[in-house]
Amino acid sequence: MIEQYLKGLKVPKDELTAIERNKLLNEGKDVDRIMCCIDSGETLAPLIGCTLPEYYFSAEKMCELEEYIYNKFHSDGAGLSTTLRGMAEAMGSKIKYSDYNIAQLETPAISSLDEVDKLKLINVDEDGRLPIILKGLKMVKERLGDKVPVSGTVTGPFTVASMLVGTENLLKGMVKQPDNNNRYIQRLLDMGVGIGFADPVSSTSLLRVKQYEKFSLPFFQKNVDFIKSQGGGCGLHICGTSRKLWELLIPTGIGTFGPDNVEDMAEAKEVLGPYMCIQGNVPPVEVM
Repeated sequence: MIEQYLKGLKVPKDELTAIERNKLLNEGKDVDRIMCCIDSGETLAPLIGCTLPEYYFSAEKMCELEEYIYNKFHSDGAGLSTTLRGMAEAMGSKIKYSDYNIAQLETPAISSLDEVDKLKLINVDEDGRLPIILKGLKMVKERLGDKVPVSGTVTGPFTVASMLVGTENLLKGMVKQPDNNNRYIQRLLDMGVGIGFADPVSSTSLLRVKQYEKFSLPFFQKNVDFIKSQGGGCGLHICGTSRKLWELLIPTGIGTFGPDNVEDMAEAKEVLGPYMCIQGNVPPVEVM
């Protein structure tokens, strides 16, 4: 496909807008083509001439990048993410920022699971970068919401837990409360944007299935149930391997699942396709 593109691949003119296409897909109807969204987050910030910290701490830069991606690449969607560390930062974890590399966990909020009760309840309008992200998402919705579906990505509860105590410590013990996620999710629902979960630490590259069932799935289910109780829907992406979890995801009620590129898309369609939409599976390094 890439070789064809370089030799002048002809791309048919769209028959539908992204909004129309999304609506028909949600209704189970035929569309002119599959939707294609660039979910690159902060990694493309240099394209608008700013460093990653400048992006991380500016709602205006976040919105500017989404507009750039829409205008330059004609993406079928737009949105912002709390990033894998954003919720944990709001709860007290220290994050290291670099000019041209994604933010990294520097110091967890707690040193062991014995201190879990010391974690504070967040105020989404004051703590960490959450107010900046919410402002940026509101701006994206206002500027692009009539052109493409807009969504906000929230970190899965188990991954939030790993950013609060450190992945190694978490895997040695295990626990968490999803209530902080629900406060942020409510704000996204109020804005009328879609919601997606990124939960890489729930991958079977790290966990056994029984561990996922006991320590991750119940708390993720609480988030999904909360969203659906408010009339919303959501999707999930798990980095790395996830095949052994697919049957467990069917009854959760999620509307979309994005398997990583290490999984077989045909098998995902066969197993999950009757119950939810399938997206992703593109190898980002090789393609981009």
